[in-house]
Amino acid sequence: MPDIRFPFLGVHFTVQVDGKIKIGPTAMLAFWRENYKRVERFDFKELIEIIKLDTLMFIKKAEFRRLAVEEMKKYSKSYLIKQAKMLVYNIPSADLFKWVNPGIKAQLIDKRNLTLVQDFVVEGDKYSVHILNAVSPAFTASFPFARYVVKEYIAK
Repeated sequence: MPDIRFPFLGVHFTVQVDGKIKIGPTAMLAFWRENYKRVERFDFKELIEIIKLDTLMFIKKAEFRRLAVEEMKKYSKSYLIKQAKMLVYNIPSADLFKWVNPGIKAQLIDKRNLTLVQDFVVEGDKYSVHILNAVSPAFTASFPFARYVVKEYIAK
């Protein structure tokens, strides 16, 4: 269910072009940058960095601890379906759904405050523009956002 404190998380529905409906989350915790399949592209240095940062946040930030526990529950298909039924009552049994691997969504973390950054961040100079923490593909592809980036970072 959407949590106003973390609107980019929670159970949601995605209708694909072919009409199939997916129940998400569509992204889960990764322990290195390209942790798509088991240990493929494993990076020990990134693993240690992520575990260290997540552990600090888990110990020092109660809000992050609650969020982490809630998100880990979504690794269970039956829990995910139960949450989805809170949005749409008439959902078939969990047995009818195929479990697929979710993707990786980059999440910006403020290391000074040990908090998840809630909004997009745009950084740029006269040579380049970078959109960081783009949690919504629809938002980053919108015309108003494009106008903002052009006006504030390209046209200057």
